[in-house]
Amino acid sequence: MNPYKTLMAASAMVALAASSANAQTCADPLVWTFPSNSPPLTGTTCGHETGIISVCQGADSAPGQAFIASITVTAQGTFTDIDFTGGAGYVLSAYLVPQAAGCNADGPCTTVGDASTNMLHGDIPPGAYYLIITGADFDPPNACGPFTAAANGTPVSLQAFSID
Repeated sequence: MNPYKTLMAASAMVALAASSANAQTCADPLVWTFPSNSPPLTGTTCGHETGIISVCQGADSAPGQAFIASITVTAQGTFTDIDFTGGAGYVLSAYLVPQAAGCNADGPCTTVGDASTNMLHGDIPPGAYYLIITGADFDPPNACGPFTAAANGTPVSLQAFSID
């Protein structure tokens, strides 16, 4: 066998494995350690989940590629918002969906946000969620682009109070 062809085939297999390992999909979401004043989540929706047809029980479509993150809310009121910044190529839309409802099963949304409206979370109950970042329903098919998502961290809560 030609050693050059063997090397090229091996390189192609490594590149393919690396690109699929980095894709953030419903089956393999990025685990965003959240919220503990974690650094902002930055990335692109390009090259990730393409199987989401509709979210929020048919209220919105997801025509473009979607970046999927998994977050766990440990206590209600753990954070109050996630701020999103989108980039060229699409209009950012974001959805928080309970993992029990399924990522691409058109389940109910807990809350939504976009590049001009923060995702508000003061009353989000504890649980595991998918954070779906994708294009707006009016974007062209396969629209995608860069994003940043920043959570405000864990607010301080009153542990004890007394008047003497």
